[in-house]
Amino acid sequence: MARVTGRGGLIAGFLGLVLIVAPAHSAPFPPEKLPEPVATTFKTAFPNGTIDKLDAEEEDGVMIYDFEFHAGDRQKETDIAGDGTMVESTLVIPRNDIPAAAMKGILAVAKGAKIGRCEWMETYYELKDGKVIKMDKPMIKYAAEMTRKGKKGEVIVAADGKVVEAPEWVPISSGKAPPATPGK
Repeated sequence: MARVTGRGGLIAGFLGLVLIVAPAHSAPFPPEKLPEPVATTFKTAFPNGTIDKLDAEEEDGVMIYDFEFHAGDRQKETDIAGDGTMVESTLVIPRNDIPAAAMKGILAVAKGAKIGRCEWMETYYELKDGKVIKMDKPMIKYAAEMTRKGKKGEVIVAADGKVVEAPEWVPISSGKAPPATPGK
């Protein structure tokens, strides 16, 4: 290990340890630096898509590029693995477009929380142990962002209303976003 000397070196050494120990979180990613397979998949699947936000994060050992974009007046998201595999596609939808069974599951978790942005999600692949694994059939899920008592969270349910991912409630004022949803 390199010797850390002086105050600046001590700070740099400490920051290096923090970076090593800290869990991976998504980070903004410049579109011009996308790996070619990822850029090609995005351009092919969404030829009229305009990227609003792009993050990159390792999930279950797979590098995932999380696109938030719009095509015309439709807000969308997609997760594309580093090899160009589109793992999931998401469409922002009005709350009343969520089927009754799925909404029942969302409301059961919300317990009086104010429901905000809602999404229809179709997942094609699972991520496991560094591999992208094709599902037998795509899974349709619904997500709803919620706020309650100064906290925010997001719940994801299957079409039948079964909770796929419960919300992690975080203070709104913290600036911390809810954790990245696998495959979201």
